[in-house]
Amino acid sequence: MTVQNKVKLVMKQQGKPFNFFGVMRPLLNDKGVIFPYTPTIQFSHNANYGAYDVTGSVYQQNYYMNTSNPTINVTALFSSNTIDEAKHTAASIQFFKSCTKSDFGVQRQETAGTPPPILKFSAYGLIHASHVPVVMRNFNYTLVEDSDYVDVDIENGDSVTVPTLLLASIDLVPQIPPKKVKEQFNIAGYASGALLRGKNGGGFI
Repeated sequence: MTVQNKVKLVMKQQGKPFNFFGVMRPLLNDKGVIFPYTPTIQFSHNANYGAYDVTGSVYQQNYYMNTSNPTINVTALFSSNTIDEAKHTAASIQFFKSCTKSDFGVQRQETAGTPPPILKFSAYGLIHASHVPVVMRNFNYTLVEDSDYVDVDIENGDSVTVPTLLLASIDLVPQIPPKKVKEQFNIAGYASGALLRGKNGGGFI
């Protein structure tokens, strides 16, 4: 598998609303997470239909209403068998958590209210997901009792503890600008795959 086709979740714009300092510094070069192991990914595409309720009919005719945003669920494994792996696991946990938070508080008066960051998700090239702009709806992980745990030092003399094996689950949903959808989407281009290319600004999925 080529590097560009690996599964990754990165910032669309670095520094908005946070940078990769402190515990997240191991992610600085990649600007996010390149998943170390092949994750399980579930894509869901849905069309919404209503039904004409005709009195006495045994079959109802359906009418199209709209198509929901696709949803993406990623279940990924992280290991911490070396110091570098442990630092990457800790950084990934903190990154995923931070991607569900807005900028808030009296210390951030100039930027308070900024929503969580828009990310770019890629997986296995064009047909699945290529630089798709997404937001994170959920991040879940469990610290199980029967795992070994390791301590690792990070910046500023702090120490964190992570399990040697961690299973994490992430729910993503596309965040494509309305103007882009209005001006660029067409079913012929989508069906041919032309609209799935998204390196510059993010592609459809």
